[in-house]
Amino acid sequence: MTLRFFIKRILFLLWATATSVFAEWTVLERCHLVENQFNDADSFLVECSDAYRGETKNRFRLYFVDAAETDSNSDFKKERLVKQAEYWGSDDAEFALKMGLRAEQFVKRLLRGGFSVYTQGEYAPTMGVPRYYAMIRVKDRWLDEILVEEGLVRIYGKGTDLPDDTAEKTHWSRLHRMEREIKTARRNGWQGHISDEVEPQTEFIAYDTLTSRDAWIYSVKDGRNVTVIGTGTQVTVTALTDGSRLRIRFKKNDTVYEGFCEKGSLK
Repeated sequence: MTLRFFIKRILFLLWATATSVFAEWTVLERCHLVENQFNDADSFLVECSDAYRGETKNRFRLYFVDAAETDSNSDFKKERLVKQAEYWGSDDAEFALKMGLRAEQFVKRLLRGGFSVYTQGEYAPTMGVPRYYAMIRVKDRWLDEILVEEGLVRIYGKGTDLPDDTAEKTHWSRLHRMEREIKTARRNGWQGHISDEVEPQTEFIAYDTLTSRDAWIYSVKDGRNVTVIGTGTQVTVTALTDGSRLRIRFKKNDTVYEGFCEKGSLK
């Protein structure tokens, strides 16, 4: 990281903090998800009809909830998966990983018809492209409430007074009340600590994307690495696996193949 980049980063953080202390809510209508390798159930790249801070595409992070990681490609993520699994009463990080992948697919399906973003421009810490905290409104409900009601996230993180003037404390209480009810129903994360007991409950939505780097492809029969496809290759993601790999379909030398690749290899 260069000194110039570091200074720009600090200046942005100071500006973002100062401008969000007493900020009004901005409503962005007619929004849709943009496929991105960093998307998960609580943080995603969004494109809206109106520009926000000069951009029609922005990254937003949900208030009030935290979804499990969708890969375990770093020590930081592995540590987070352990803590996220503990929230559901499990000692199995793979259980949390599966819940993260399931939550990601649930959100993708739920939001594909469009939604609204409410943001105060409060900066959500991340590396790279700026990311802002937000409330997402879909089908006349707040997304964080829906995710808690489905047992797909933990109640955790930063809160705020809501755009409809509901006090932050009141909303935290509402979420915890919803969670107590869903625990009794044993839905998704609250089913138990054995990951094999959790069966998918949402339809996977296939989508097209590109490789972000040269990607190893693994056999669907025995999992061995069989070939490499280059950066910028178009692929269709057709299914999730139990871990951090995705099943993809791609064309090479005018022949269509299927295999697995690491999620981090795709945009």
